[in-house]
Amino acid sequence: MFVSSLPAEYYHQLEVLLFFNGRQHRVRKGIETAINRYGAPEIVSEGKTVRVQVGGETHAQCLFAVEREGKDSRPVGVILYVRDSFERITVLHLVVAEAYAVGGPRAGYNNLALRLVQAVKRVARRTTGIRHVELLYSQDRPRAAFA
Repeated sequence: MFVSSLPAEYYHQLEVLLFFNGRQHRVRKGIETAINRYGAPEIVSEGKTVRVQVGGETHAQCLFAVEREGKDSRPVGVILYVRDSFERITVLHLVVAEAYAVGGPRAGYNNLALRLVQAVKRVARRTTGIRHVELLYSQDRPRAAFA
């Protein structure tokens, strides 16, 4: 399930997912590029909910992937994106729990990273003027994924 904010009780789980992900070294250059252009991501509490934003003037949006097992649930993925021009949405950060990443025990379970990108592409198709989605974490250079 994808949601745009999380209950405040997930603050620490989100913090671990976003800032202490054991695979972030693999996309370090993309992370640095995103931070240099748009500011560092930060978790913001708003009443009974939390969300992720970037510093500065940039108004970023995010989607969270939440896994539910019985009565328990937890955030397992985050995608943070911004409309940085009339025709483009740029994905600033894409994070999935290690178990859902390539090589993880649940990697093939539901292709979580791909589903998060597809969710942003659906947003792009419904937004007037957007022609493509750029992924900053694509290897050595940004890559366009057409909406």
